[in-house]
Amino acid sequence: MAVAERPSRRTTMTAASILKKALMALTGLVWFGYLVVHLLGNSLLWLGPEQFNGYAKFLGGNPLIIAAEIILVVTLLFHVCTAWRVTNENNAARPQRYVVKVPSSGSSTFASRTMWYGGVILFIFIVLHVWTFKYGDHSGAHGLWGLVIRSFKNPWIALMYIVAMVPLGFHLSHGFSSAFQTLGVLPPHWRPAMRTGGQLLGWVMAGGFMLFPLWALCFAEV
Repeated sequence: MAVAERPSRRTTMTAASILKKALMALTGLVWFGYLVVHLLGNSLLWLGPEQFNGYAKFLGGNPLIIAAEIILVVTLLFHVCTAWRVTNENNAARPQRYVVKVPSSGSSTFASRTMWYGGVILFIFIVLHVWTFKYGDHSGAHGLWGLVIRSFKNPWIALMYIVAMVPLGFHLSHGFSSAFQTLGVLPPHWRPAMRTGGQLLGWVMAGGFMLFPLWALCFAEV
């Protein structure tokens, strides 16, 4: 009777690496979808306190919001942890660091080479952002809308927000198309168009978020 061969250590490690990359891609797409919704919701800032605060109140009173927040926190932690593991494994597989890194043609970009560093900046930004606005003082004039506008009237806060959107642009511009490629759902001939579309979509979203502090700083009145 033939004995089934046990999978080699290399095969097991390769399968684990593929699984981690797929998990990183899926959790990244969850947050991409959330950012699209968040950008659209934030656009109500331009309509004034009644519309924006009404939207915030609707979200706060929705019984599903707690489940959604738990999903976002869990997917963010999984995304960060898997990114850290994959980065460490890639570095370990390359024990001798290159003195000069020469990008291979078309396979490496500034965005792809700085995903981890940009991700760390974004993680810190998310924590500060949630602390400032979700758990900030909403009891002042015009509620949450007023808190957001008064915060962005501080040039340093507005500048920090705008600067943080730069790594977001790089992260999204590379991560969107990379996620679909990792999951293997794109035919090879679609990849160039998806890469270009992902770059455009990522920077449009980052630019959209930049508009809020610029508008509040220069035009909004509390």
